[in-house]
Amino acid sequence: MKRVMMLTHGELCIGFQSAYDVICGDDKAFSAIPMYPADSVETVKGKIKAELDKANPEDIIILMTDIPAGSTTQAAIPFMEEYKNLHVISGVNFALLLEIMMNPMEENPKDAIRFALQQSAQTIQYMNDLLESM
Repeated sequence: MKRVMMLTHGELCIGFQSAYDVICGDDKAFSAIPMYPADSVETVKGKIKAELDKANPEDIIILMTDIPAGSTTQAAIPFMEEYKNLHVISGVNFALLLEIMMNPMEENPKDAIRFALQQSAQTIQYMNDLLESM
């Protein structure tokens, strides 16, 4: 099974979860982990650990964070050593979440994640340029 977690500054991850639920329905394989201003790094690590401990040892675990060099990512990276089936992706958009959630990733999770990153990057467009080219 695949489990996807999103850790963001503030409640951005809850917004992603809400948008996902509108399109795809409630999915227990996706969980949001908000980081609040009062949260210490240890508090955030505790939230991550609590979610990771819900996974089965054979689960593919994907932890998405909002900013590559941000505190959310810094809190997530140390878990990669302990959880060999953990994949950390940083820099999120909704298309990436959909790509990750829709792909069962049964064959090769690393390749599936790389493909999702490529596909979602193509969805970021400057619409003015598209309109001018018509």
